[in-house]
Amino acid sequence: MKTILCILTATVLLTTLLLGNGPAVFNTQWIPSQPEVMTYRSKSSQGEGLYQVSIMKRDTFIEAYINIISPGFTKTVGGIMTCGMHPVQSTGKIFVNNQVMMDTKCFYEGDKLRITTAMMPYNRVVTDTLHSGELIVDFSQIPFLVRMLQLEKGAQYSFISINPQTNALVPLTLKVTGEGNTQQVDCIKVELNDFEGKSIYWVEKSARHRVMMVEQPDSHRTTELLQ
Repeated sequence: MKTILCILTATVLLTTLLLGNGPAVFNTQWIPSQPEVMTYRSKSSQGEGLYQVSIMKRDTFIEAYINIISPGFTKTVGGIMTCGMHPVQSTGKIFVNNQVMMDTKCFYEGDKLRITTAMMPYNRVVTDTLHSGELIVDFSQIPFLVRMLQLEKGAQYSFISINPQTNALVPLTLKVTGEGNTQQVDCIKVELNDFEGKSIYWVEKSARHRVMMVEQPDSHRTTELLQ
């Protein structure tokens, strides 16, 4: 019964604003029941690192994990959401030189979000309760958004998201900007703007919609899928 419910809610209309094209449609039917793990190599003027994302479906829920590893810095993120992309809870930790510097926990219930951030080594803990009448996109969901939306020519999406650095609700926008080819794979280019700035996602055209590359102009960082 749970599996049937998950399939029925896999493609769901939400009240999120889709500029000029009607409400957003999330397609989560492609998410496997076993973890899909993809590893990327990230390069910038500050050096190289590894970026790994994984996603899987368990009954009526989706689990997503993100790991960013570079010399002296590690960031780990985990999130649980419904098949309709409503976040349930998430965690995020930042390690610098193997010491926890920031630990964030989010819990969602109805239109309410409770977020707690602990900052080290000051032992400062900030807790906020935020409310929104719209769907909130959790930071654990952002890398997967472009794989779940219809990326038609000219499509533009606008969401509300959470900035875990300030415990504030902020806008998140996506727009299809064109097409390109990388690693001999035809892609759709999507510009995403969130609390971390602008990112250009190169999304595979075929059914899997893998993210082949991410460009971050502000930090001069390029992240490419290892095949």
